[in-house]
Amino acid sequence: MNRRPLRFVAVAYAAVVLWVTIGPTMWRTTGGSQLEAGILDPASWTAANTWTTGYLSEMAFNVALFIPVGVLAALLIRRRRWPLALLAGVGFTTLIELVQIPEPHRISDPRDLVMNTAGAVFGVLLVLAGRMVRRSVKVVAALPVSPARSHPVDAAGGRANAGSAARDGASALVASGDRAA
Repeated sequence: MNRRPLRFVAVAYAAVVLWVTIGPTMWRTTGGSQLEAGILDPASWTAANTWTTGYLSEMAFNVALFIPVGVLAALLIRRRRWPLALLAGVGFTTLIELVQIPEPHRISDPRDLVMNTAGAVFGVLLVLAGRMVRRSVKVVAALPVSPARSHPVDAAGGRANAGSAARDGASALVASGDRAA
């Protein structure tokens, strides 16, 4: 697989994510629920408002924003090293949250870190599932099909299996007027 165009897409998408998450904002936040050390403060992880405030749409956006990050990382990193794709997603979102700590108009939030990580993990899992499906299709296509191993053909030229052979035999007996004991 040629990864050069994919690398360009990954860099472009990373730039968009960075612009959205740490770039200039059109709105002003007052630091609302952020503690001084952001995600580095253990109190931010245990504060009730961290996990009980916020909109479902914001959480869904954070997950959706990082699904392509996971997909791109999994496609760029070799198949057997897919755990590195997980680490890349976690590292990228951690970097973003750390950069947001000193920013006056950004909030470094543990919930964002968790949702972004969930999105990256979901993206990696999508690629892994796609690879498993592709591999199973190749395996099935490569299996030799011998006429003897496919469906046996009865005397009339139709398919037969154990159940239909028994039914055919029984119906032949009934048709001839004989009764089975």
